[in-house]
Amino acid sequence: MSSETLAKLFGSPNRVKLLRLFIFNPGEAFLLSEILKRTKIKQADLKKEVLFLEGLEILSYRKAPQTENSTSGKKRKKTHPTESFKHRLWSLNPNFFFVEHLRALFSAEFFANQDELSKRFKNCGKIKLIILSGIFIQDGGARADMLVVGDEIKRKEVERVMSSIEVDIGRELIYAVLETRDFTYRLHSSDKFIRDILDYPHKRLVDKFA
Repeated sequence: MSSETLAKLFGSPNRVKLLRLFIFNPGEAFLLSEILKRTKIKQADLKKEVLFLEGLEILSYRKAPQTENSTSGKKRKKTHPTESFKHRLWSLNPNFFFVEHLRALFSAEFFANQDELSKRFKNCGKIKLIILSGIFIQDGGARADMLVVGDEIKRKEVERVMSSIEVDIGRELIYAVLETRDFTYRLHSSDKFIRDILDYPHKRLVDKFA
């Protein structure tokens, strides 16, 4: 299943981005400004999509706590509806009946496009190994979400690619980039960081060591 297929299924690419954000960040709540930053969806479109998903009971909200700035005795200004909307904390509704089905669907969609994902690194240098862990395999205890190993690595390009992936899944990633020589040394030295990745659940997106 491709991202285009999901967009057709759910009505729009923006809706897919929004769903990814909440599905890959279960238990977290976001202000509208945070959602804008993570998804890069235009504000007018975002508000429409958020309200649509709330209407389906996929999303729920609570009022964000506000700092008391007003002086005692002063009359407060009436809150405008738009301002009220901005002060809502939105989260995935854990009681939505199909929430686990959605999580399984979006996880499957991500791994179904592994070739497309690996191609994003084609201009990053001579990539030899890309390991997915953490958020990509729903392992919240992992120390990193991705490990990239190679030679002549263009770190700025890697950062650009990682930023694009972060927008796709709606969350910041913990990742490490190592030259082959450094990785090999750490591997043979039983480096704890490397062992924590390799000894626990992970998936090899690219592996030219095999």
